[in-house]
Order: sequence, then C-alpha cells, then structure tokens
Amino acid sequence: MSHAKAIKFDPTEPQPGLAAPLGETPVARPGFRHSMSWLLILSVPLWAAILGGGYVVARAIG
Repeated sequence: MSHAKAIKFDPTEPQPGLAAPLGETPVARPGFRHSMSWLLILSVPLWAAILGGGYVVARAIG
C-alpha cells in the first residue's frame, strides 16, 4: 500500500449527461437494435429446450 496514489475528484467539474434533452425521444444505435433482434431470435430455441426438458423430467417423475 506504500505505492497507492490518491485520485483528486473535483465535483465542480461539469459531468457529461447521459439523459436525453427534454422533449426528445432517445434513439438506440442501429447496432443495438440488430443485437436485440438476434437475442430474441436465438432465445426462442433456448426457452423451447428448457421447457421441453422440464416436460420430459415431469413425465419421468409422474
């Protein structure tokens, strides 16, 4: 810990705002929409496999 350095933080410095300006609708980047589309498409088979596995287990138990 003898080599630790402190970082000076000045709260008076203006921080970048991530919020959309009032009256404007935030719009996602095109890559984000594309990624979410693929996530939805690929999640359908995953949920089908999970539900199918649960069905097989339920049939085996009951």
